[in-house]
Amino acid sequence: MKCEYDGDFSKSDRKAIYDVNTHGWHVQIVLPDGANPGWAYSIGLFHTFGHPEILVFGLDGDLMHQLINHVGREARDGHRFQPEREYGDIIEKYRCTFRLVHASWYQHILCHATWFYKGWAFPTLQLIWPDTAQRYPWDPDFEARFLGDQPLLFHASPEEARAIQLLGSLGRRPAEPR
Repeated sequence: MKCEYDGDFSKSDRKAIYDVNTHGWHVQIVLPDGANPGWAYSIGLFHTFGHPEILVFGLDGDLMHQLINHVGREARDGHRFQPEREYGDIIEKYRCTFRLVHASWYQHILCHATWFYKGWAFPTLQLIWPDTAQRYPWDPDFEARFLGDQPLLFHASPEEARAIQLLGSLGRRPAEPR
């Protein structure tokens, strides 16, 4: 299904539409700064393949782009990644998992995707990577140096999601859970 919109668009809007129409998805990267770890997310996987969009935090921008493209290619081939399952073939030498992102985070984290979909009616999975000992961020022994790199956006509460600092860096207040 071709994506078409009427109106004036920015260069990044046109690039997203082009990528979705040409490849099936677009990868949006938000660069890290002093207060946030940076993140990347897909736009168009749900539109093109019926697969949830993918969000990943705290890794090198090129690596996040590669990971999302890997998931996109798998989705194009009919594979469906599921929340709360582990996958050993996405990040070399590490297993990872996915969690469903709570919709209250969309307006803060997935801004360009909400523009594309004209709202919040699309699912998103957060790709969650482990520390060097293969522990996930909710494990009490997870390496402390990585704690600020991945908010846990399957939680609606900014405190539980470990995202107070991230929201502050974006100049935003938490949304009311839906």
